[in-house]
Amino acid sequence: MEEKVLEVLREVVYEVTGIDNLTMDTEFVNDLAFNSMDLANMVCAFEARCDKEIDIRDVKNMVQVKDVVRYIMDHGLMEEKD
Repeated sequence: MEEKVLEVLREVVYEVTGIDNLTMDTEFVNDLAFNSMDLANMVCAFEARCDKEIDIRDVKNMVQVKDVVRYIMDHGLMEEKD
């Protein structure tokens, strides 16, 4: 499931920013130079794609890709398909 979440996250980030070189340790601000608008656009794109909402107060804790993957899995934001 983690790999599926990472793949969807890669697709969303690419759609929003054109960046496609994500690893679990990639930091959005330090490695990708994301600003607050980039983060907001990424969150909105993911919400639209998965038809789920992310609490904006939780976004400040999403520093690395693995933080987002963990959050998505912990909050059941993606359905696992067999």
